[in-house]
Amino acid sequence: MIFNKEETKNLLNMLRSADKDNATIAFESLKKVNVEDYIGELITLYKFGNTEYTLWKLECPQCTKAIGNALSDTTDGHQLSTGACLSAMTTNKASNQSIELFMELFTENMIGFLGQMGYPADKFEINIKLKDGQTAESK
Repeated sequence: MIFNKEETKNLLNMLRSADKDNATIAFESLKKVNVEDYIGELITLYKFGNTEYTLWKLECPQCTKAIGNALSDTTDGHQLSTGACLSAMTTNKASNQSIELFMELFTENMIGFLGQMGYPADKFEINIKLKDGQTAESK
């Protein structure tokens, strides 16, 4: 399976869905992924998919193993730090689109957190620039 940023977002929505059948379908799709080519997308899906480690391990053991190997430790259900994820993505030469999506999701979470703390999140904009000149913007 080959997938791009939009397909990764669709899989992410399926993993986040309250309907557990959607997660099952997403995992079936992920079983066809070349884990070496799409490790950045897998890390992004694991970090932001709101799906339990035990379900990943049960439904998609090949992906879970690849994520653990990329992170140089086992995830064992622990929440992954943003730094560990980005470091693993860089080390494993993840695609720019996966890093861009990861940073967009991180930024959205950060803006939501700031909003909960009372900061007027709608009053600022965060821009992320990748070294190759691409940008990821969040408003």
